Amino acid sequence: MADATAAQAQDPASTRDAHFRDWPAGTDPATVGARVARAFAGEDPAGSRHYKLACAWYGSLVVGALLDDARLLDTLVANYAPYRGGYTELLAGEGHVDDNVFGIVPLQIALLTGDPAARAEGLALADHQRAHLDAQKRFAIDDMFMVSALQVQAYRASGDAGCLDAAAAAMVEYLDALQQDDGLFFHHQDFRHRWARGNGWFAAGMTELLGELPQDHPHRPAIARGYARMMDGLKAYQVRHGDGTGLWKQVLDSDDGRNWPETSGSAMFAYALATGVRNGWLDADAFGPVARAAWLALVGRLTPEGRLHDVSDWAYKPLSHPGEPDYAGDEENYYFQRPRLTGDYHGQAPLLWSAAALLR
Repeated sequence: MADATAAQAQDPASTRDAHFRDWPAGTDPATVGARVARAFAGEDPAGSRHYKLACAWYGSLVVGALLDDARLLDTLVANYAPYRGGYTELLAGEGHVDDNVFGIVPLQIALLTGDPAARAEGLALADHQRAHLDAQKRFAIDDMFMVSALQVQAYRASGDAGCLDAAAAAMVEYLDALQQDDGLFFHHQDFRHRWARGNGWFAAGMTELLGELPQDHPHRPAIARGYARMMDGLKAYQVRHGDGTGLWKQVLDSDDGRNWPETSGSAMFAYALATGVRNGWLDADAFGPVARAAWLALVGRLTPEGRLHDVSDWAYKPLSHPGEPDYAGDEENYYFQRPRLTGDYHGQAPLLWSAAALLR
């Protein structure tokens, strides 16, 4: 199993970067990240507060800052204007993990610009989530990005360690409930399949949290172990040859011929792996090539306009789709039959996070 502490001690920064250099023409993270972020900035998201929009917006802001692209950042910040002051209804109830996570956008704007109103809005959403966290828990693996991302952003903006404490406690609870012997995760407690993007949300959530959680935090050892186990498990399931080489399939552990290479989960894994190598949590020679292969495979599925092919439509369980089959006796087929989308923010977002991880 990967040992994050040992890897950090053995791999100097130069070694950690070795697999993230000398990119083929047009595939470097600066070029790709700029193309994808500018495509997002040119769209009109007004009216939606969907979590996938928030995730792509956050990724675009981070990439814009890393590239020092003032024009891009100005556009991304200006596009937030229609959302200001629009959270009253959400804050009046218990909220939902998928709704509260929108706070990562105003918090990133505040971190980049010092905007006090954006900071207040984002912190209000994070405070509200902590106050109602038990009500928001579904024990679906998606939750662990929605909670961790918002609380980590709130910590970055406020310095309040209680944000990290809440996210870490929830993470350990979900690890105990959902992580399997191979390091991967069931989608949720009553639909027990290793869906790629669901696992990707968990991988990204652990990555965000480990990036800020103090070394002496009481929950860090359990989360670091869960992360290392997952990265080992993912390495074993990466497609090695044929269609989708470098990616992961829609159902990670299924050898069913109907299974297909899926890009949004793969992009989340690329982000988690690249960050782990960069930070010394993972052995660079063991995991650097895995992250590099994933990045190049993802870039190979981009349109010239910067939109990613083969993104799974949303999935929860068959009963979430009234009028569609119940897939009784063939539950994996629920995932195989999800539509394959191009340019959906579920895929655009983690591609941006991956670019950012490689740019840092």
